[in-house]
Amino acid sequence: MIERLQTIWDVGFQDAKRHIRSQRMIILSPLIVMTISMACWGFADSRIVPAGLPTNTPSQVLFYSSLPVVFFCTLSVVLIGFDSISRRRLTGELAIDLSQPMPRSDYALSQLLGVWLAAMSPTTIAILIGIFLIQQQMGEWPSAADTAMFLGATGLLLWWYTCLQLLASSMARDIGSSVTLGVGTWLFFVFLWLIPTLIVAQTMGIDITDPNSVGFDKIQEKVDLFSPNGVYQLLMETRLPADSQPHLSASSIWALTLVWTLFPTYLFCHRIGVLRP
Repeated sequence: MIERLQTIWDVGFQDAKRHIRSQRMIILSPLIVMTISMACWGFADSRIVPAGLPTNTPSQVLFYSSLPVVFFCTLSVVLIGFDSISRRRLTGELAIDLSQPMPRSDYALSQLLGVWLAAMSPTTIAILIGIFLIQQQMGEWPSAADTAMFLGATGLLLWWYTCLQLLASSMARDIGSSVTLGVGTWLFFVFLWLIPTLIVAQTMGIDITDPNSVGFDKIQEKVDLFSPNGVYQLLMETRLPADSQPHLSASSIWALTLVWTLFPTYLFCHRIGVLRP
């Protein structure tokens, strides 16, 4: 078992180094570091934050600073991994890889690990820089629990998108289809997810024109459990003050977190297991 885990790590780490050295990462890494660190710096400065936006504690600053993660870091996963499987399949590399004396499930996990490490590396650097800037602006360090939640939840979000993107890449017949599936999935969860929420709320008789409706907030939280971005935001909200925490129980949020972690991973491993290169 230990040897299998070591093999998965070695193959995934080598794949991650290849991604990190690519031209994509040369462009993406500075953007990720800049957007997250500047978000932390900006939200920690009361002179910059719009009136009415509560950013009195480091936990609140970290919550609002998670917005660039949803937009830029998840998109980086799509741009890094869109051709991880489809390109290998077209060039014949996948047939060679799958013929090696390595279980297909281990190979699938190594591919997930490679893309995830490549996307998580600049994100982690950006978060650490952002935490330092929060301390400089507010004179207070985020708590260890808040920092661990920010890093952990962000890592999970990028893992979920890695699974979705590589699953799309394995299903695509060409690189163009892989890009379309990956970007389409990203657009749906980032920009269009509010539409299903509004439909469900209106169907249940909730006034969707009232921005302060508690009923709409409860419906939105339940619908968000079916979105990786929604679960990520709910996890971040659990570190906010009591009056800003989700209406859902923490156990239900963590249960869906586990489902989002295991189910897409299983789907991709199963897909690689039955794939004909």
